[in-house]
Parts: sequence; C-alpha cells; structure tokens
Amino acid sequence: MSADDLSPDSVWPLPPAWMFACGECHRLYERMKDIQALTAELWLTGERGVDWDPFDMGPGSQIRLARHLAEVHTDLLPGWTRGCEHCAHRRSLLARDPGSAGARLVSAQHRAGHLFLPPRTLGLV
Repeated sequence: MSADDLSPDSVWPLPPAWMFACGECHRLYERMKDIQALTAELWLTGERGVDWDPFDMGPGSQIRLARHLAEVHTDLLPGWTRGCEHCAHRRSLLARDPGSAGARLVSAQHRAGHLFLPPRTLGLV
C-alpha cells in the first residue's frame, strides 16, 4: 500500500443510494468502475496495446456519469464544496456570466463529481 492509497484525496466516496435507484446512473457507475479495474490491471501487467489509453477511458466514463447527473438529477446535486479550488473557479465563472448554459452545465458536472470521485480527480470533471 502506498502513501497515495492512504491520502484522503485518493479515497473514493460511497455514492448516495438514490444514484442506484436510477438505472442509467447505475449502468454508468458500473461501467466507470469496470474501466477503472481494467485499466489498473493493464497498468500492473504491462499489457498496453495500441488502443489502451487510460487518459481516454477513465476520465471519459467519469464525465459521462457526471453529465448524466448534471442533466437529469440537477436538484439532487450537492452544493459548492468549501475548500475545493475547482468549485471556487466554476462559481466565479457563473458569477461572471450567469446566463451561460455551458458554465451551468460544467459547474453542475463538477458538483456531481463530488458524489462519486476522489478529490484528487475532481479537476478532470
């Protein structure tokens, strides 16, 4: 076990129960975790084929889940997290242009990430 495994920034949170009541949330979450396990196995065994790219597979599955949450479950998303620099940045973007649909979506996706991602990976969402 490495020091990274013990860091609070690396701990995967337990998603709220309501996420598993939604079939699409459940499917996207399972797919994300399957990709994470497969990527970790490939990384450890050194079996890196032509199509293997952890920077495409892992973050892409996380973003798909965050987008679903942001679009379908907006009212269930957590608020801004104190001490999260990404929350602060996205909040300032919204303050500058409150009518921006893109800023609202990206902000909601980030807040959704707090439900299922460790803090160290939240910058990707």
